[in-house]
Amino acid sequence: MGEAAVRFDNVSKTFRRGQLHDSLRDVVAAVFARLAGRTRERTGFFHALKDVSFAVARGEALGIIGPNGAGKSTSLKLLAGILKPDAGCVAVNGRLAALIEISAGMHGDLTGRENIYLNGAIMGMGRSEVERKLDAIVAFSGLEDFLDTPVKRYSTGMTARLGFSVAAHIDPDILLVDEVLSVGDVAFRQRCEARMREMVDAGTTLVFVTHNLEQMRSICHRAVVLDQGRVSFAGDPTDAVEHYMKATMNAVGEQSYMDCPRADRLPGRLLGLQFRDASGRAVRTVRSHQPVDVEVDFQLSTPVRKLCAEVSFRALNGGLFVNFNSGREGRLYDVPAGRSRVRVRLPALPLAGGNYVAWGRLWDNTECSLVAESPARVPLLIDDEGRPTGVLALPNAWPGQAERLEMCEPAFALTGSHP
Repeated sequence: MGEAAVRFDNVSKTFRRGQLHDSLRDVVAAVFARLAGRTRERTGFFHALKDVSFAVARGEALGIIGPNGAGKSTSLKLLAGILKPDAGCVAVNGRLAALIEISAGMHGDLTGRENIYLNGAIMGMGRSEVERKLDAIVAFSGLEDFLDTPVKRYSTGMTARLGFSVAAHIDPDILLVDEVLSVGDVAFRQRCEARMREMVDAGTTLVFVTHNLEQMRSICHRAVVLDQGRVSFAGDPTDAVEHYMKATMNAVGEQSYMDCPRADRLPGRLLGLQFRDASGRAVRTVRSHQPVDVEVDFQLSTPVRKLCAEVSFRALNGGLFVNFNSGREGRLYDVPAGRSRVRVRLPALPLAGGNYVAWGRLWDNTECSLVAESPARVPLLIDDEGRPTGVLALPNAWPGQAERLEMCEPAFALTGSHP
């Protein structure tokens, strides 16, 4: 690693739970509220960060990921000088620009134009430098029609666009970016990603906090995973994502869901889903290109002569990705009362890497009625090895070299104004 632009050495930060009353009026009101039983205030302290250490070289992009409350935003606020550490040392060497909160540095009563000058001054730009870059800042933000409108009338996304546009044009040595980009529209987020890559390629040091794991993996050289205020992993972004997702799946476990209110009133019970790799080992993480068996264990109170089994995979937000149904493959099972198992073998599960949930259903094909349904969603982590192709991770092959074409008419004509 080259010279460090950013360094955390055994940094700790503690916050107090509950409210801190700094006036006699507030103290008296709080005392009477507690005596009346209207509040049950939790007191004490908690560690937002505990003995955290990492360094970022000049021109390097570091991603910081982790669950909510892990200490990610606290780390950026310490780097920006908004907070001071209770222990340890925070060192920042170079001109810094920070996008930590959407409205930070913005004055609602000032117009967009006036806020550009205000933010430029806060970030160390002289008036002549702001004037020289004003057109580029405004063009990047796409807010030309609202430049002389007070910012208090801007939407959240418009405010974020203005703030990022200023920060991206002051040519900082170090850029701190929190989750503020998540509020922008798709086109602007893509411009922000491209701009961050340009800045890193030009030598800017980037510290990037995000819940968008693919975005972090595509931009950053290294990543740190924070968990309960401590560093649980530091290293390659792909390995960091895998570490974080495994920890997330362990924490989630099998969660009950509310879209299956009838599971306990059906004639059968689905006892569990189990994933097994090619060697028969039970797993919760699979590679997208490797085979996996899904076992469905169930119990029937009465025999079913034509039983159809179904397994589905959804994203955590509920969107259906793929469904496997034995009936569509001509497989109907004659199953007696009692406990049984069916198994579906998948030669691959080519979904983009991430967290998914699976559940099963059993149907009586003769009666066209539901027999059993999962009372819980079963988590599964899919690892695409950092080679996503959208929502799917389909295998693809390319020849070793380009083919040489003879002069001929093209198979189709390109229309429009192309160079």
